[in-house]
Amino acid sequence: MEEDFLRELGMLSITTRLKRITDKMLHDGKKMYQELGLDIEPNWYVIFLILDEHESLSITEIANKIQFAHPSVVAMVEKMTKKGFLISVPHETDNRKRYIQLSEKAKTKLPTYKKIWAAGVSGMNAMIGHTNFLNLLNEIEDKLNDTGFKNRTLNELNANEN
Repeated sequence: MEEDFLRELGMLSITTRLKRITDKMLHDGKKMYQELGLDIEPNWYVIFLILDEHESLSITEIANKIQFAHPSVVAMVEKMTKKGFLISVPHETDNRKRYIQLSEKAKTKLPTYKKIWAAGVSGMNAMIGHTNFLNLLNEIEDKLNDTGFKNRTLNELNANEN
């Protein structure tokens, strides 16, 4: 195996390595969906599932629940709407607000998608084994929410200067 500069950098490269993993999984997911003849994208699962659970949400509610930036959710919803998976319905009393719902097409295809996603979870579990990876990921997210990367780095920098 060829040398991996990012591994050599250790903790300095954590964000780049996480992005590399994400990129590999998204690329493989796209190829898999194409091979299966499905016209969806790998990151759409979260919108399908949150709307399956909550039925009708605003873009802001979706963004808050999944903790994604509002523009990222808007982009996903627009793509999914163009493909016929989502519909937008006006609020009963405020025409400025719109709620996003799964279309009939999405509801029909969702059981098939859920089987694929369950197989993906099984594949990941087989790859990762019985490590506490998700617990570690939760811990990292919780600690970053408590004290962000910027403040942690500046605290270390200041501590080393004193």
